[in-house]
Amino acid sequence: MNLTTLLSSNNWSIFSVRAVLTTVIHQLRLLVTSEENLGITTTNILHSEKSRASDRPKNRTDGGRRGSSRVSDRPENRTDGGRRGSTSRVADRPENRTDGGRRGNTDDDSILFPETPNQTPNFHALLIGIDFYFPHELEGGSYKNLRGCVRDINHVETYLKNTFNLTSDQIIKLTATASDNPKQPKESPEFLPTYENIVAKFKEVTAKAKPQDQVYIHYSGHGGQAKTIFTDIKGISGIDQGLVPTDIGQPNSRYLRDLEFAQLLEEMVNKKLVVTLVLDSCHSGGATRGGEDKIRAGGFIDMTPRRTNSLVAPIQELTKNWQNLTANSRNLTVANGLLPQPKGYTLIAACRDNEFAYEDVFEGTERNGALTYFLLKNLRKFGTEIAVEELFNSISNFVHNRFERQTPMLIGQTKQTFFGGQSVVSRPTPTVMDVDITKNRVKIQAGQANGIKKGAEFDIFRFTTRDFQDSQNLIATVKVVELGASDCWAEVTELHNIRTINNNLSEGMIEIGSPAIYLGPGVKQIRKVCVLFPDPLPQIPGVNVALLPNILAAKKEQIEGHRWIEFCSETEIDVDYFVSLNAAGEYWVLDALKQPIKNIIFPIKADDPEASEKLINRLIHLAKYQTIWDLDNEEYSAPLNGKLKLELGTSVKREFVPLETDNNIYELEEGERVFLRIHNLSNQTLNITALILQEDLSIVKFYPKAVPYEVLEPGKYKDTRFDLELPKNYQEGVDIVKVFATVDGTNFELLELPVLDQSRRGFGNQQPTNKLEELLAAVVDEDSPQRNIKVVTDASEEWTTEKVVLVVKK
Repeated sequence: MNLTTLLSSNNWSIFSVRAVLTTVIHQLRLLVTSEENLGITTTNILHSEKSRASDRPKNRTDGGRRGSSRVSDRPENRTDGGRRGSTSRVADRPENRTDGGRRGNTDDDSILFPETPNQTPNFHALLIGIDFYFPHELEGGSYKNLRGCVRDINHVETYLKNTFNLTSDQIIKLTATASDNPKQPKESPEFLPTYENIVAKFKEVTAKAKPQDQVYIHYSGHGGQAKTIFTDIKGISGIDQGLVPTDIGQPNSRYLRDLEFAQLLEEMVNKKLVVTLVLDSCHSGGATRGGEDKIRAGGFIDMTPRRTNSLVAPIQELTKNWQNLTANSRNLTVANGLLPQPKGYTLIAACRDNEFAYEDVFEGTERNGALTYFLLKNLRKFGTEIAVEELFNSISNFVHNRFERQTPMLIGQTKQTFFGGQSVVSRPTPTVMDVDITKNRVKIQAGQANGIKKGAEFDIFRFTTRDFQDSQNLIATVKVVELGASDCWAEVTELHNIRTINNNLSEGMIEIGSPAIYLGPGVKQIRKVCVLFPDPLPQIPGVNVALLPNILAAKKEQIEGHRWIEFCSETEIDVDYFVSLNAAGEYWVLDALKQPIKNIIFPIKADDPEASEKLINRLIHLAKYQTIWDLDNEEYSAPLNGKLKLELGTSVKREFVPLETDNNIYELEEGERVFLRIHNLSNQTLNITALILQEDLSIVKFYPKAVPYEVLEPGKYKDTRFDLELPKNYQEGVDIVKVFATVDGTNFELLELPVLDQSRRGFGNQQPTNKLEELLAAVVDEDSPQRNIKVVTDASEEWTTEKVVLVVKK
C-alpha cells in the first residue's frame, strides 16, 4: 500500500496510522540513502530535499519540521537539519521557533516525535557569537567587525548536538552575522546579542536548569574596557571590563560589565549548576604583532557616558557580591581582568590580561578563533571524558605555539572532566609543549626558573595518562639538552612500548600536552649523604647494626626519587648530609657541619620495620627543600635582578604600613596578620608567583590562589595577606617567602612539598633539582655541540626571584 492510498482512505484505525508512519519512515530512509549516494550531506533522517521553505525565516533553530518538500528558497547555512514533521500550515508560525516546529499540544506528540536516543536532558548551552557591530564611533575608538565568531558558535552548536543529542530548546544561541547591508546583521532583533538579550538569556538558563544540571557557556566576540559605573569600589577613574554587545554604538546600549557578569555566574553557582565557561575574547588595551582584524579586543578605553543602572541586579547587590567574591583576594581579578577568581565553576579564557585573542584561517578558507578551534579539535579527538587540565594543556600549547603573544588561562574548578563535572584525581606535571621530529626532541614546560638543569631526565607518557605507575602508557625517556627560563628542549634517549629499530620519533607518536614526569637531576645536582655510625656500634635488639649501611643503600634504589641522593664516604668533599645513629638506636640527620637539623624534631627508630624507607624519603625531602631554598638567579648581569621588590607590612586604617626590617628579615609573633607588597620595578610585564617555605619543611604556593601566576604591569604593585602560624610542637620557626617573577608564564606548583614524612603523593618525581648555576654557563656551554647549531637565548634575562625571612615566635 502506498502513502497516497492510505491518506485518501476514510477508514482510519490505529493499524492504519501505524501503516502510515511505517511507510513514511521507510520512504524517508530511502530518500536519505539516495541523497547520500549523490554526495549530499544529511544531518537528520527527517531532512527532505523537496520541502518548500520560502516563507521560513533565516537561521531557524526549530528543526524546521513541516509537510511540503520544496527547498528552493531555503536560506543558506541552515543549522536545523531541515527536519520535516507535521503537515500543518506554517505561514502563521512565529520566526525562530525553538519548539521543533511541532503542532499544538497533541497527545500524539510522543509518538510522532519520540525523544532522541541517548539524549542528555540535564544539559543546557548558551552560545554567543558576534561578528557584526553596528557602525559607530566611540570616545577613543571603535569595535571592528570580526569574521570567525559566529562560525565558532555554529561549530560549537554542531558539536554539542552531535555529541549529546541536544534538542533545540536546550541550546540558546545569540549571534550577529554580517550581511550584504553594512548597517544591518542577518539576524532579527530578538536573536541578536544585545545587552538586554544576553542578560535575559542568562537568567532564562538559570531559571530552567535544575541543581546539578550542566551549563556550558561560550562567548566569541570582542571584549572591552569602559569608564566605570561602579565608582564606590573602583574610584572615579576606575575601569570596567566587559563583553561588548553587537549594538554598543547605539545611544542607549551598554556593556555587560564585570560586576554584572560575576553576578550572573554566581546565581548559577548558588543554584548548584555545573558551569563551564569559555571566553574566546580579550580585554587588553596593549599592542599586538598581528593584523588588527584578527584581534578580538577593541584596544581602547571607552569613555562614552552610559546608563548606570543594571538589568542584572540593583547596583548595591552587584557591589556586595563583588566585594564578597574578592574579599580574600585583595580585589584580584583573572580572565583578562573580567572576573574574580572563579569559585564553583570552570573558566577557560583565551589569553592573559596583557595579550590578545586571535582568530585565523586554520583549515581551508574558514576563519576561527584560535581557542575555539583547538578546543573543538581536541574534544573531537579525545572525547567528552577528558579532564579539564588535560584538555587545557593541549589547547594552550597549540595556541601559544601558533601565536606567541596569546597564552590561554585555566581557572576555577580544574580537577574534573570538562563536561559533566566528574571528579578527576590527577597530579600537576610539566607537559610537552612542542615536538620537533627532525631533531628527535620535545619541548617541556619546565626550565631554569623551575630548577631544571642540563642532563635532567623526564619520562613522557601518553596524553590523558593519570596513572604514572602504568608502564604501558610510557612512550619515551628524554634528556634535557637546551634550557630556557621556563621551558627546555629534551632529546629522546629511549622509546618504550613501540617497535622500532632506532629511537627516532615519528608523526603523532607524542601528543602536545602529554605529561612529562621528572626523573632526576643532572649529575651536578645530586646531594651527597654519608652514613656516620659511632664506634663501637650500638646494640639494638633484633637489628644487625653492621648491615644497616648496606640495607640503606639497597632500599634507596627501590624508592621513588632516589636519584636525588647518593651515598658516599666521609672522605669525600662537599657532603651535604650525615646520617647518625645514637646509643638509643635512633636515626638523626645532620647538616654539612654535622649539626642536627633544627626542623627535624622527631628521630626515626632503627628497629622500626619501615625505618630504612622513612629515612631515605626524609633525605630526599630534605634535598628537594634545600634545592628550592637555594634557587636563585646568580647571573650578575641578569636584567631583571633587582627589579622585584618585596615589602612586609600591616594595615592601619586601610593603609599599608611597612614594617621595619634588617636585610629583609622580620621578627614576628604567631597569629599576626601581615601583608606582602610585591613591586614590579622593571619596564616589562611580569608573571608573579609566591611560595612559602615553612618550618615543618613544607612548601606551598600561596599567591595567587586560583591561577598559576598573576600578571603584574611595569611600575605597579600587588598586595596579598596571610596569617602567621607555627606548626604543632614548634615554639619558634623560620619561614621563607620566596617570590618568583618570569617573563613567560611558569607553573610553580611543581615545587610544592608536603610536611616532612608525609607522602609526596606523586609530586616527588617532578620537583626541581638544585641551585641554579650561572645561567650563561648552563645555557651556552663552551663545550656544547649545540652552540654552533643554534644560538640559545640567555634564559637569565627572563626571570628573577626575591625572598623575605620571617622569624616567628609564640
